[in-house]
Order: sequence, then C-alpha cells, then structure tokens
Amino acid sequence: MRSRYTAYARGDFDYILATTDPQRRYDFDHDVARAWMRTSTFTGLKVQASSEEGNKGVVEFIASFRRNGGREETHRERSLFRKQGGRWFYRPERRKA
Repeated sequence: MRSRYTAYARGDFDYILATTDPQRRYDFDHDVARAWMRTSTFTGLKVQASSEEGNKGVVEFIASFRRNGGREETHRERSLFRKQGGRWFYRPERRKA
C-alpha cells in the first residue's frame, strides 16, 4: 500500500499498473489515476487498519493531497489486495455495467 502511495506521489503510473491485480486491470480506471497524479501534490498517508488472511489482505487508509495547489483534501479507502507469487496486488472493485 505504501509503495503505491509513493508511486502516486511520484507520478509513476507504470508501478501503479504493475501492482494492480492482472485479473482486475480492466476494472481500474487508468485515465482517472493519471489525472489524479498529474493534478495533485500528495502530502501524507495514514494507514488506519490492515489485515491479512491467507492470500487476501485489506488496508484502510486516508491519503492527503492538494489538487492544483489548492486546499488540503483527503481520500479515504478500504482497499483489497491479493497475494500471488509472493507479491501483493491491488484488487479494484469490479466496475458496474
């Protein structure tokens, strides 16, 4: 989770994509992620909770950022992860049809 936050802060979209579960990459909105990176300055990450059970994990966090130099904003999320081949991958929720 922390490495993905750092990738957002650095604008490293390739890392974000590489750490997104290959089975769910089509559920991940690439354009929204790129725009958020391009227009935001990330100012902090607070992990509220995390749990792991077998190859599944959950991380609850609050990311702080400023969009286009404006006021401080926060993004709260409960992210799901899946471990495969010894690596953790972010699992976006399935897009609704």
